[in-house]
Amino acid sequence: MLNLPRWQTIAVIIFTALGALFALPNVLPAAVLDHLPGWYQQSRINLGLDLRGGAHFQLEADLRAVLNERLTNLSDSVRAEMRKQQVGIKDVTVEASRAVVVTLRDEAQRAKALEAIRAVDPSLAVSGSGDTIRLAYSDQELFRKKKEVIDQSIEILRRRVDETGTIEPTIVRQGDDRILLQMPGIKDTTDLKRKINQTAKLTFHLVNEDVAQTGANIPTSLPPTTYLVPTREGMQELRRSNPKAWEEIQAANPRLSPEQICRRYQPQCLPVLKRVVVGGEDLDDAKATFEQQQGGRPIISFTFNTAGGRAFCNATRQNIGKRLAIQLDNEIISAPVVQSAICGGSGIITGTFTTQQTQEQALLLRSGALPATLSIIEERTVGADLGADAIQAGTTAALVGTTLVILLMLVVYGPIFGGFASIAMLVNMLLVFAGMSILGASLTLPGIAGLVLTVGMSVDSNVLIYERVREEKANGRSAFSALATGYERALTAIIDSNLTALIAGVLLFGFGSGPIRGFATSLTLGLLTHLFTATIFTRMLLATWVRVRRPTELPI
Repeated sequence: MLNLPRWQTIAVIIFTALGALFALPNVLPAAVLDHLPGWYQQSRINLGLDLRGGAHFQLEADLRAVLNERLTNLSDSVRAEMRKQQVGIKDVTVEASRAVVVTLRDEAQRAKALEAIRAVDPSLAVSGSGDTIRLAYSDQELFRKKKEVIDQSIEILRRRVDETGTIEPTIVRQGDDRILLQMPGIKDTTDLKRKINQTAKLTFHLVNEDVAQTGANIPTSLPPTTYLVPTREGMQELRRSNPKAWEEIQAANPRLSPEQICRRYQPQCLPVLKRVVVGGEDLDDAKATFEQQQGGRPIISFTFNTAGGRAFCNATRQNIGKRLAIQLDNEIISAPVVQSAICGGSGIITGTFTTQQTQEQALLLRSGALPATLSIIEERTVGADLGADAIQAGTTAALVGTTLVILLMLVVYGPIFGGFASIAMLVNMLLVFAGMSILGASLTLPGIAGLVLTVGMSVDSNVLIYERVREEKANGRSAFSALATGYERALTAIIDSNLTALIAGVLLFGFGSGPIRGFATSLTLGLLTHLFTATIFTRMLLATWVRVRRPTELPI
């Protein structure tokens, strides 16, 4: 058990040296870091919001628009079901954020109409009399839908601002329609606000060629199945030619619909059919890449799931020669002519993108579309709640704890075995810092608590091994045999105890958020590195000591 091959000894030394290398940027002065490569400078532990402050946003979700959209979809479904059941209807209208009103041609068909409505959604509350039927969601259903929208928005926000899961933002619900977002260490909030403000709702629509062929950019009237959407090129031209109008549009969003923007400010627009051919919810993945032809311009490649790929294939097969508009939020970013059926389940989005824009758009599409537009109603920079005092207190606690553990190990197990365990503990902490630096993890007060806990846990495996060695020594084994047997028989208990704690750490990271994840990150990394230092690193030290000193008695 103690006979380590030379390659294993070299591997342990190299691994430890790499840990020291990646932990080093955390203690180097800024003047030295400025002369090092950028990727190495960024390999540092970030301080959390409670230690260094950051950005604070109060967001409000536009639930009214979401309910209007749901009711519009409901009205389309009701109209289609009525047509299927051969029920004559005069009109189907949507009351703003309240209900759908169906007007029948013949009052005698009311029972048949109600049956069709129940087929669409049996949970709808039905009222009205005669030839009028009013459909509305119950209070419980409305509450459930609103909660679902906020919960989904929180999850999508988390994926957007913390894709790696290590920045540890605070994202919590406040009231019925508000979300609190706190990001540690953020000074320039421009990129963050861009990620928040963009809904990233991707839809594919067919261009209404009959309207487009009239040659008018802004037709005076449109069929009920068609609406106007500005193109990205048109909005960019409007920004250059009329900055005041652009600022008005930005200030009024999301209250202005695409058609209102077209009619009021008259940028370049396209008439598209309201029916969505394929929606962004069917996207499997989106990546920023470069086109092989045309000078390698930045593009976005996307992949549909099975259902989306099938729908996209059918739509392109049936509409060869027609334009398919790709709408992202309130802009058409591209409207290519369908040349042939696209049935591979993937495609690309081209346009006047920069590399940074394709990366941001791919991230937004990959994380999913926000179900509701989020407006920033409060923004401020947060100072550190505890700041330097907390860092000093945490550092003091870690140093005192480390010193006491080292003294205890030296007193109980002697300078050699206690010294080896203490060295392993220090290497363990070094590797934890290296792991957090590589991940770019944020260190919060709970994270400091996890580090202090790691100090105590980092020697418990050595205690198990040393006590087992003492037992084998008391049973009359030789020095070498007692060490080898002690390591071998203690290994199972070490793995079992650390594995159970590791499962708890992974669950805390998976289901927790914010500070809980900070604690889970430092704890999990400490457990993983602890297994290395206790079972491999100290074994290497003891094997080297035995090989050099060849002791006949163990000083333990």
